Amino acid sequence: MTFQPENAKDGEISRAELLPFLTSFRELRHRPFLWPGTVLAVFTTALLLFAAMNNETGFFWCLAGLISLGNLFLIYLWCGKKMPFPYMLAIAVGALFLDAALTPLIISAEGVLPSLIAPGIVEEAVKILPVVFVLAAGLLLSHRLQREYGLREPLDGIILAAASATGFAFLETMFVYVPKYGALISAPRLLVNVFSHIAYAGAFGYFIGLAALRHRRAIPAVIAVAIGFLLANVLHDLWDAMRFYGGGLAIISPIHEVVTAIICFIVLGSLIMKAREMSPEREFLWPFGEMMPYRAPEVAPLPPMPVLAGDIWLVIAGRQLSLTEGLHLTVRDIPSLPSTAADGIVAEVREHPDDPSLLVLRNLSAVVWEAVLPDHGVRRIEPAGTVRLLAGTRIVFGTQTGLVLVTSTEMDADPRSQPEEEWC
Repeated sequence: MTFQPENAKDGEISRAELLPFLTSFRELRHRPFLWPGTVLAVFTTALLLFAAMNNETGFFWCLAGLISLGNLFLIYLWCGKKMPFPYMLAIAVGALFLDAALTPLIISAEGVLPSLIAPGIVEEAVKILPVVFVLAAGLLLSHRLQREYGLREPLDGIILAAASATGFAFLETMFVYVPKYGALISAPRLLVNVFSHIAYAGAFGYFIGLAALRHRRAIPAVIAVAIGFLLANVLHDLWDAMRFYGGGLAIISPIHEVVTAIICFIVLGSLIMKAREMSPEREFLWPFGEMMPYRAPEVAPLPPMPVLAGDIWLVIAGRQLSLTEGLHLTVRDIPSLPSTAADGIVAEVREHPDDPSLLVLRNLSAVVWEAVLPDHGVRRIEPAGTVRLLAGTRIVFGTQTGLVLVTSTEMDADPRSQPEEEWC
């Protein structure tokens, strides 16, 4: 059975179809491309103005800012929009000012240490300071604020370290390299930042986040931090080794840079993939979930199976509702859902149109649901859409979360219907 919208029956075209830009902005502003497009339009206009005025300094500063924002936004998307982007930007700006204040100390420390290892040791230690500050400050935050702004897992560490590295790279490029080598160096040097400073710092941030996630045992946590610092230094020093090529070997330098960039990118990408896999909020990470992870309900362990007679149950708000074919759920059962009908019905249990042995829950409310399936996939359930009632499925009904439990003997053999640590 296929749901047919009202306008498909009589051939009329609705106002929402004719003027979608007037009715869809609320949903559009949560998509990952509206604000980047807006920012790009502003920066492009500024670049055109600087070009028209033949203002080379303003042009390259504006271009450097745009590239830095682009780098930061790439990490934001790769990590699944784990934190608010304005917060990442604030960390980057704060790191820039902190690094500017520490510049004399950085120069002095690099002058004392051997030139082969000095940049890695000093600069990676400085770039990680904002990450350590956030980790310490998180101890004073509430649990809700920790989810949004704190450092609780490897994905948080990568994001915060990447933001700090962006501020450091901008300062180093625009205030050290541009005065020395000219404005033309700014664009390529900041473009390569994803393969250099962000990659080194992101690797270190991953292991700090790993230590935060497994902090109950001190020795493994310390070992993780030590490995992260060592890995960041190796990648950094490997990149800087190209400056030691001289004479006839100078031709090798570009090849060295390309190979090192690929290695750094592989390391960073692998760490991001593993961090997403380990994240307690992995089901909601973009692009699989529409809801921001820090606003999504936390996935708790499966509760015990109900002992009452029945096959399929919906556990919500401390209640266990038996779900049978033809059952209607109202706003009394799920208070967080607004109803479009006078009788208050917000959901209906019905047979699967292609498999009568399965039941589905149909969305009769006015809002979109979000279903976390047993295989960790996430689906949006639009009004009039359905979701299969499988053991372990979690459904986000606005501000409330329901859990589907199955007690039939056929489903008990399915490991997805049993409590597992992977749901923690």
